[in-house]
Amino acid sequence: MQRGFMALMFGLVLAVSFGVHAQPRVISTDGGATQILFALNVDSALVGVDVTSALPEGYRSVPNVGYHRALSPEGVLALQPDLVIGSEHIGPAAVLSTLASADVAVLQLPSPDSVATLKANVQEIAQYTGATDHVAEVISAIEADSQRLAAADLSAEKVAFILSIEPGKLLVAGTNTAGDAFIQLLGASNIGGFDAYRTLSAEALLELNPSLILVASHEGASPARLVELNAILEYGDAAKRGRILSVNAANLVAGLSPGAIADAVRLADSLGQSTAAQ
Repeated sequence: MQRGFMALMFGLVLAVSFGVHAQPRVISTDGGATQILFALNVDSALVGVDVTSALPEGYRSVPNVGYHRALSPEGVLALQPDLVIGSEHIGPAAVLSTLASADVAVLQLPSPDSVATLKANVQEIAQYTGATDHVAEVISAIEADSQRLAAADLSAEKVAFILSIEPGKLLVAGTNTAGDAFIQLLGASNIGGFDAYRTLSAEALLELNPSLILVASHEGASPARLVELNAILEYGDAAKRGRILSVNAANLVAGLSPGAIADAVRLADSLGQSTAAQ
């Protein structure tokens, strides 16, 4: 309730200061927040982004302020923002105090680990940026995709989410991770019965025998590369069923995002088609 009130008050201040139709100058230090700004059709307010924010190909040049945990106060203030959006991990602490002294609003949002949190973040960003006209549309799209995922019924799937694929050393997602949040989004079960990420050998993963392996795609990581470096996984159910698949790591760097929802829907559709063909 208090966060919602603060968002409303900030929106009113912006309207008075810059005019009803004006937008605040926004820096997004969170890849998921940047995606939400685009979904709300308020990306024109962006004057800066961080390294986790992927802009559409061919989009206008937007200054990069670096990594959200190691921001430079001078670099941020040089862009003259009215609002800085990010997660609870924005830092260092000196940046926050400097922004407060300069009367720059900072919106720190929780990293979404559920659809409910993602929708709440959409609503907060809309309030702070004056983009409330588009909230219902964005929320409706997220809810529709959630319903499609529920209808796909992947509850029987035992999933391993692999963040890193070094030979013999696989970084596997346990609970309280973005990988686990993605698995829960699918409605499946996580084979990682531990907290955070843990390094497992290929042999240990084979023993757990997941029915589906998801590989976080980034430079040098892919399903083919995973099997190339860890050939023993060819003997597991996931490989035999052709279910070692990639997930766009950029869409999960700050928790669930609109892009992660879309990835989950595409994945569920693909799994449904492969099941029907078997």
